[in-house]
Amino acid sequence: MKFSPKKRETPIDVSRYAWAVAVLGCVFFLLIARLWYLQIYKGETFRQISSNNRLRKIEIPASRGLLFDRYGQLILGNRPFFDLVYIPQYVVEPEKTIQILSNILFVPESQFHSVLKKNRSRPRFLPVVILRNLTLHQVSIIQTHKMYMPGIEVEIAPRRDYTGDTPPHLVGYIGEISGQKLEKENQESPDNPYFPGDLVGKHGLEFRWEKILRGQRGYRFIQVDAFGRQRQVSTNQNWNLREQPAMPGADLTLTIDFELQKVVAQAFKGKNGAVVVLNPQTGEVLAMLSEPGFDPGMYQEPLSYDQWESLLADPYKPLFDKTTGGSFAPGSVYKPVVALAALGEGIIQPKTSFFCNGVMTLGKQPFHCYKRTGHGRVDLAEALKKSCDVFFYSIGLSLGVERIAKYAMDLGLGAQLGLELNQEDPGLIPTTAWHRKLFKSGWNLGDIPSMAIGQGANLLTPLQIASLYATIANGGTVWRPYIVQKVTDHVGKKQFEQKPFKQKTANFITQQNFEMVRTYLGQVVMDPRGTGNRANIPGISIAGKTGSAQVVNLAKYRKREHEVSMKWQEHAVFGAFSPVENAEIALAILSENDGAGGGVAAAPIAKKIIQGYWDLKAKRLKANAKAIEKSNGSK
Repeated sequence: MKFSPKKRETPIDVSRYAWAVAVLGCVFFLLIARLWYLQIYKGETFRQISSNNRLRKIEIPASRGLLFDRYGQLILGNRPFFDLVYIPQYVVEPEKTIQILSNILFVPESQFHSVLKKNRSRPRFLPVVILRNLTLHQVSIIQTHKMYMPGIEVEIAPRRDYTGDTPPHLVGYIGEISGQKLEKENQESPDNPYFPGDLVGKHGLEFRWEKILRGQRGYRFIQVDAFGRQRQVSTNQNWNLREQPAMPGADLTLTIDFELQKVVAQAFKGKNGAVVVLNPQTGEVLAMLSEPGFDPGMYQEPLSYDQWESLLADPYKPLFDKTTGGSFAPGSVYKPVVALAALGEGIIQPKTSFFCNGVMTLGKQPFHCYKRTGHGRVDLAEALKKSCDVFFYSIGLSLGVERIAKYAMDLGLGAQLGLELNQEDPGLIPTTAWHRKLFKSGWNLGDIPSMAIGQGANLLTPLQIASLYATIANGGTVWRPYIVQKVTDHVGKKQFEQKPFKQKTANFITQQNFEMVRTYLGQVVMDPRGTGNRANIPGISIAGKTGSAQVVNLAKYRKREHEVSMKWQEHAVFGAFSPVENAEIALAILSENDGAGGGVAAAPIAKKIIQGYWDLKAKRLKANAKAIEKSNGSK
């Protein structure tokens, strides 16, 4: 048998082995290099990032500035509110979280989804307020279920503390910032940016002084676990968690007398319209009221559709500030303007008289006096005291439209007065140029009589009526009305102080004529036969004028309360100042669709306000005297 020689096993290919070792070596080298890069070269950077992941930045909202009255009484302050906050970065199961919140708070899931959808472009680490103004009961429920909802927090935020005495049109309200305003404001003030969901001033002083009142938010850092829950920083960790305290907004001291404001609100209760009270020597606004009002607190949380619809549907426009924005025919409170024009132009002398038989006929058109039986022969004093229309028809025709307008504008009417609050209407003092522009023709003679008694195209705001009577009271100075006396920061340092500003001085009216008209207006109130006698207060000097401003042309002899809808009833108007000489207070009252006339409906309101002013003054003088006596006694 032949045996073949045994074959030797094939050895490993040396070249392939070398390549494998080289590849593995490269891989290990790269891994080691990467570890060195991450752990050594970039170690400090990633250590800082890791620390930051364990920290959460908490924004600290700033308290809005406070509003005080002229005597230091708080008008509008703040109190803490609870907000439900959703932090996307720490929410593990969004749908389940929203479902739990909906079930325990009885809030539709769609409401939460709507808020989150609106804020979906924000960074995930920024918190989103999904429900404002939680009750204590809701807070306790959320805290009980918090372990099932990582990323859900309850935060405390200071907000406005509105009371029943808060004048809404005056202080205004705050609401959520719009996207357009957010972008605009952040471009203008990048150092103090707004965030989506921030509340900003939308009306009144809150809007006008937003930049002053808002303050500057602060921040702090807290350590959290993987579920976003706060943890205590260990004592052996040498961490210095940064913190920047919030800077409260500056405070406003107003010219308002808050106690007088309450008197005005009580006196005007149940009426619709406006009241303005001024200091005729400075232009300071002592009180302002527009009715009906609204609850400014409702804007601090989402407004329901039904709430919004009810506000818009109200025929008396509760959201509209009538003190500055409402233009009305002034009625007979305009007659002193015509009287001053007639005296200034020499049309009449103090004893010039006209006979009133209840009607003046111009061609075939009759112009009735409000007293159909007439007033007999009346001079200027009697015409103002009894509000005789025929007297003013006669002097109005002698004056003409242009000369009446000349004196009205000289008294500051027909233009904005410059009060920095809400929208201010300039009113209207009709002129020939205005009529030609609108109607392409001049005036008819029959247009003038109604204009001479404050009807026709004449329009004034309650603020302008108050300013008119303040100007008559002080002898011709038209002050620019103002409402913010000074601004102080949160430590009491004065930042701004408003001084009285003289808008203009009446150039065409002599002091003698001002004094004469003041005397006659005093008789309107203090003479038992005057139409404003219901405003009379024994022992207190008061001047004023009643007015009834027609909404439509009503037949005077009808029993309107039975035949005419309330919305067509006349407005009751009253302008006044006290005392007659060196007046300290001037006011205007406009009661919409009152129907009873200025003497019956508005004068008693003025009486309560003026009485309240003097009572408050006496009370404060007495308190000051006691304080001085006590101080001297202690020395």
